[in-house]
Amino acid sequence: MLNRFSLSLFFIPMALFSVENDSQLFTNLTEDMNTIAQTAKNQRANIDYLPYIMSVFDGEELSHAGVSSLKDALSLVAGVNIASDNLSLFNPVFRGSNPVAYGQSKLIVDGVEVNDLFFDGYTAYLSMPIDMIKRIEVVRGPGSYSDGHSGYAGSIIVTTHKGEPTQMSGVHWFASAGSYGTRKAGVSYTTKHDDLSFAADIYTVHDDLALSYGMDGLSNNLLGVPNAHLSRSGDAPSATDATMASVSVKKGNFFVDGRFSAYKHGSGGGINFALAADGDHYNVDQWQIDTGIHYKVKDFNGKFQVAMVQDSFTSHQLLAPAGLILPSLTPPTTIVSYPNGFYGIHEAFIQTLKVNNTLSGTVYGGELTIGMSGSRSSVTSEKTITTDRNTGTGMSDYSSILPFFNPDGFINEATAYVTYERPLSDSWVGYSSLTIDKRNALSSQFDPRIAAVYTIDPSNLLKFSISRAHRNPSWQEMFTLNNKARWGNPNLTPETVIAYETQYIHHFETEHTLSINLFQLNNNDQIYLQYNPTLARNEYINGLKSTLKGIESEWRKRYQTTTFYAAYSHILAEDGKGNTLPTPTDTARGFITHNINENWYGSLAGRWQSSTPRVAGDTRSNMKSITVIDSSIGYKLPQKHCEVQLSVKNLFNATELYPSPIGTYNSDYPAPGRTFLVTFRGNF
Repeated sequence: MLNRFSLSLFFIPMALFSVENDSQLFTNLTEDMNTIAQTAKNQRANIDYLPYIMSVFDGEELSHAGVSSLKDALSLVAGVNIASDNLSLFNPVFRGSNPVAYGQSKLIVDGVEVNDLFFDGYTAYLSMPIDMIKRIEVVRGPGSYSDGHSGYAGSIIVTTHKGEPTQMSGVHWFASAGSYGTRKAGVSYTTKHDDLSFAADIYTVHDDLALSYGMDGLSNNLLGVPNAHLSRSGDAPSATDATMASVSVKKGNFFVDGRFSAYKHGSGGGINFALAADGDHYNVDQWQIDTGIHYKVKDFNGKFQVAMVQDSFTSHQLLAPAGLILPSLTPPTTIVSYPNGFYGIHEAFIQTLKVNNTLSGTVYGGELTIGMSGSRSSVTSEKTITTDRNTGTGMSDYSSILPFFNPDGFINEATAYVTYERPLSDSWVGYSSLTIDKRNALSSQFDPRIAAVYTIDPSNLLKFSISRAHRNPSWQEMFTLNNKARWGNPNLTPETVIAYETQYIHHFETEHTLSINLFQLNNNDQIYLQYNPTLARNEYINGLKSTLKGIESEWRKRYQTTTFYAAYSHILAEDGKGNTLPTPTDTARGFITHNINENWYGSLAGRWQSSTPRVAGDTRSNMKSITVIDSSIGYKLPQKHCEVQLSVKNLFNATELYPSPIGTYNSDYPAPGRTFLVTFRGNF
């Protein structure tokens, strides 16, 4: 970002501050313009003035509001709703854009994209405790201001305490316990000496959650009419067991980052929409290591990096209950009975090599950034072991003849991008970018973006942008095999969107803002599952399109002892045939935190959404509107640099549900009711 642009943006809110306080502060800040401008950029200051529709949350403020995880935090963002599926994989849905696809948005943690390759989602990271997070920045709509990362519907940039320490050396820690046997703990450590810095963090999350499901998909003949009577309802394992650790080392211009994530979850509604049994689970694990160097070429700053990533998906579960009958696998075809049910062990590991190089510098009075990246992903191992298909008892290895993922699947991807940002006048700043992406044999995707920020006066801003973006199909959508609930299609084309956005921001004062934005999103070639009656299976195909129009608003006010935040969104979502899409029309959310005195503080947080319509052809009644209220109270021990907090989630035990697809579970997927959490946190 151009220094003059960053500086001008930095001075606008500080000018307001000087009016409210002391003009000497403004004078002092102007003494070293370049240093101030660079600091503003590096510390993500003045994001209201960047050419994106953004929401920003402070981690400490969110924790005092009773937020316990990244998932909880995102549920407070205007225009973002959390969706779930039969496996309790969670997906933040931006403005109602294709809730059945996980890769709609990108998650960047401390500058590293962490979407997994199997689903192109980040369920494992949604359980990240809020006490590990320093700041969350949400970009709604296509694009991202993290170089090389472009979300189709939105981007989430998470900065941890490790990623941006507040002091040269220190420790930040927390420990929590609560309902359903919940146990959480984590610690961050940072230190710096001369040009050597070291940072590390680790956390663990565990609970024993089980949720009550209605009659499963067997009742809708998903495993054939003769098996419909085996349909079950009742409690299903929905427990979480997650551990994540990361390390960063910087020496001069050299850096290396490593991150490991292990995420185990109960299978809930089951892979094939058959209710999971005790002990059934899946794992979405990931590790990655990223190393590189910063360098200079004349007046340009460069960064070259190489990364290795391994994604894995494993599932150990009873895929169908005792009494199941199916045709035998080998001729002569007979009917096989499974007296102990049909059990499956499925495991797959994919490794990806990534290379990225960027250059940025000042050209013709504006800042130019050029980047190129490439990656290669392929299967390193795949295992499919199930109950014997010919005898109905014992286990057989079907990895070679009936793999659940294509073992020969691969993704080659090359991306080039360029951004240019320049002040056009004292009031206007222009921004343009172009990304070119080529994957496998698919057609190259060209994604341009044009945006501008207009400063009416120090208290009023306008933003405008037009952009095109795409979402490449995920590994699951392309390469899933031998699963009639979902069958992959390697010939899928990317989803595309054309986005029109504008935003007005008013600064009443430094800590008091109101923003209102309008948007229209035209989506095409969206990917979904369609039943193929000839082959009796659900297949991923292109074909959905949608138009999303809406208005979003956010209001923030910080007093010395009290903070207010409120957000509202109104969305009209239709497909190309005039049908309303399954997204709530109206949502509202917000929180209040209040410091009662130097020791005590309390908070209230809430979210409401209107009723949610069903997809076309689903005759079930609309999902009811819902209101969820959270509350917390905390006590600080300043002399010990720590505090204790009691939080109550879903205070009035409202029934919260996630919509189930038509023809699977007749009832919707459940969410936990009222829960309690006690947290100790501190630093030294």
